[in-house]
Amino acid sequence: MPQTSVIDWSERCRDALLGYSEALLRAVGDKLVRPRSKLPVEELIEKSVAMVTNAPVIDRRIKEQPPAARKVLAFMGLSRQPRWKVGHLLTLLAALDHNDGFTPVQALLETALLFPERGADEPPVEDFAAWFGLAGTHNAVVFAHPGVALRARAENLELPDLTNPDDEVGTPRQADGLEWPLRLAAAWQQVQNEPVRLTQGHTLFKRDLLRLQGDAVLAAPPVDQIAPVADAGVLALLWARAVELLAERGGALEADPFPATWEGPLLPLLGQLMRALPLVEPWDPLTGYAPTENGLSPTPTAGLLSLLLARDFVHPDAIAEWLWSHHPSWAGVLPAEAASDKGAAWVRGYLLGVAYSLGIVEVSGELVRLSALGRHLLFGDPEPPAPPTFPQTLMVQPNAEILAYRQGLTPALVASLTRFAAWKGIGPACTLELTPEQTYRGLESGLTLPMIVQTLNRHGTRPVPAGVADLLQRWASKRERITAFASAVLVEFQTPAELDIAVARGVVVLRLTDRIGMTADGREPSLSNLRLIGNRDYESKPQRCLAPADDGVTLTVDGPQADLLLEAELKQFAEPLPIEQNGVQRFRLTPASLRKAVEGGRTLAELDAWFLERSGSPLSAAGRLLLLGSQLSQPRAERLLVVKLPTVEIADGLVQWPGTRALVAERLGPLAVSVAEDQLAAFREALKEIGVRVDGVG
Repeated sequence: MPQTSVIDWSERCRDALLGYSEALLRAVGDKLVRPRSKLPVEELIEKSVAMVTNAPVIDRRIKEQPPAARKVLAFMGLSRQPRWKVGHLLTLLAALDHNDGFTPVQALLETALLFPERGADEPPVEDFAAWFGLAGTHNAVVFAHPGVALRARAENLELPDLTNPDDEVGTPRQADGLEWPLRLAAAWQQVQNEPVRLTQGHTLFKRDLLRLQGDAVLAAPPVDQIAPVADAGVLALLWARAVELLAERGGALEADPFPATWEGPLLPLLGQLMRALPLVEPWDPLTGYAPTENGLSPTPTAGLLSLLLARDFVHPDAIAEWLWSHHPSWAGVLPAEAASDKGAAWVRGYLLGVAYSLGIVEVSGELVRLSALGRHLLFGDPEPPAPPTFPQTLMVQPNAEILAYRQGLTPALVASLTRFAAWKGIGPACTLELTPEQTYRGLESGLTLPMIVQTLNRHGTRPVPAGVADLLQRWASKRERITAFASAVLVEFQTPAELDIAVARGVVVLRLTDRIGMTADGREPSLSNLRLIGNRDYESKPQRCLAPADDGVTLTVDGPQADLLLEAELKQFAEPLPIEQNGVQRFRLTPASLRKAVEGGRTLAELDAWFLERSGSPLSAAGRLLLLGSQLSQPRAERLLVVKLPTVEIADGLVQWPGTRALVAERLGPLAVSVAEDQLAAFREALKEIGVRVDGVG
C-alpha cells in the first residue's frame, strides 16, 4: 500500500463519498453536516468535504464517538499514517482490551471521520458492514483525512508507564538518521539496474530475494549498529516501495523518480520514512523476509506499540513482556527460540535495529526511548534543530571513485549521486564509483554532463580531476550519438535503389538500413509519393515469413509478412543473395555462415526453434549437414558391388540364411544388398547351391 506524498486528501474524501449509495450518503451526511433540510446530493457531498477540514466541527464529532473509536483515530494520528488495514486497527484496539470488533471502525465510517478504500470497478457502498464482510479483515483498508487524525492525537490510549525509577540514565546516544535514506537509495539503484519481478501473490522470486540478501552494500551491517537487522536489503526494498521510490508495473517493481521529499532537509524525509513503516508488512525483525499468505503481519502493530511505549527511557524487555500478554497475535507468530525471552529480541531488533538507525529513538545503556525527533513526529513535541551542514563533502579520486563523507550528505545530494554513480559502500565515509553504465542512466533520467560535473565540483573538496572529467565527457559523447524517438514510422522498400530515390526526393530523411528509412519527425510520409503494399505491426509476435527451397539451403523471404528483425537475424547464419528485379529477397546457408553462427554461440536447438517460428519446420537436412558435418565421424569410401534382387522375400532370406549372411556387406534397401568385390565368387557359389544364378559383373 504505497503512500502518495502529494495526495489531495479532500479530493480523496470526495471520491469516497461519490462511491456511496444515495441512502448511505444521506445517512453519513446527516451525522457529519446535520443539514436542516434535504440537500441535493452534489451539495451534500461538497458540504461534507468542507466539514472534514473544519477543525471545530471535527473536534465535536470526535468527542461524540465512543472511546474505542476515538482510539482508532488516535493511533492513525500518532502514526502519521492516514491509511490502515482494518485488521491492523482492530488488533491495536484488542491490545488495549477493546474487543468490540468492527463496531468502532463502523461508527467512524458512519460519521465520515473514516472512509473505505475501494477499487474503481467495485459497486457503490450501500452498507459498511457488508463492505467490510466482502473485503475481509485482511484486505479492507480505510483512510482518514490527515487533519482529522491529527485532531485525535491527544486522546489518552491508557498505555502503561513501563519506566523503572531505579534505572540509571546516562548520556543518550542517537544515530544521524542517514542510514536508511542511504540504503533506500542503494535499493532504488539496484531496481533501476534490474527490475525486481513479483509472483502472482506479489511476493519476491527466490532469485531476486537471494540478490538482495547477498548484495554487498545492502546486506552490510549499519555503521552505528546496536542490534542486527534481518534481511536489511529486503527491508530497504519494501520500504522504498512504501515511500514511492519504487512502483509495481506489469508484475515487477521498477524505479520511479525521487519524490519531492528528497529535495528538502533530512528531518521531513525521516518523517516520511517513519509514516511508511506501518505499510512494510512482509518483514520481521527476527526472521527477515516473511510474506504472509493468510493473516496479517504483526510487525506494523507491534512496532507502533513499541514506539508508543518508549516515550521515556524503558527497558526493551519490559515492552516485550507487555506485548507478550496484550498483543493478540504477536506472540503466536514469533519463532520458537524467541519464547524464552518473551520476544525481547524482536523488540530490540525493531527499536535498536530499525528505529534507532532512523534517528527516532535513542539509547542509554540498555534503555531506549523516543528521541526528540521521534517525540516530535509521534506526539507533536517541538521540532528538534536541524543538524549542521557541510557543503563540501565529496572527494573524487583519479580512478573515478567518489569518497562521500557522511556528515555532509543531504537527501538531495544522495538522490543526485544515486542517479549517476554506483554505490559501493555505506559507512562513515561512503564510497561510490563513476561507471559508463550508471552515467548513461543518469543522463537518461534527465541529468546533463554539466549538471553531473557541477554537482561533483560544488560538493567536492577539490575540483574533479581532469582524467575523470575526460572520462565523463567521453561517456556522455557516446550516449549523445544515440537519438531516441518517442514514435516513428519506418518505411521499408523492396530494393536499396528505391530507398535511394525516396531519400533523394525527401520522402524519408533517415536511412536506417539499406532498405529501411524513417521520416525526420517520425510522422507518416505522404503516400502520394509511395506505392503502399502493406503495413506491419512490429509489436506483434514474429510471423512465418520464410520459405526454404528444395535444396535446403536457399531461403526466400515473404516480403509482406516479414518484420524488421528478420533480415538482421538471418544475417547471423546466412548470406544474402542479390535482390531480384521483382524485389524478392533470398538468403543462402553456407558452411562459412553456419560456422560463424556456431562461433557466435548459436546452437542447433536455437536454430531449430528459430526456423520453426519463421518457416514452420526445423533446420533442413542440408543445413544440418553443413552445421554438423565437421562434428560427425568421417565417412569412408569402399568399393562394393550392388546385387539387385527380384523380391523383398529373397532379399530378406539372403540377409538371414547363414550361407550368405556373412557374405552380405550391407542391406541397401528393400531389393538390394552390397557385396565386397573379393566375396562375389563365394556369394555366387552359395546361391548356386540353392539354384539361384547371379548375372551381371563377370
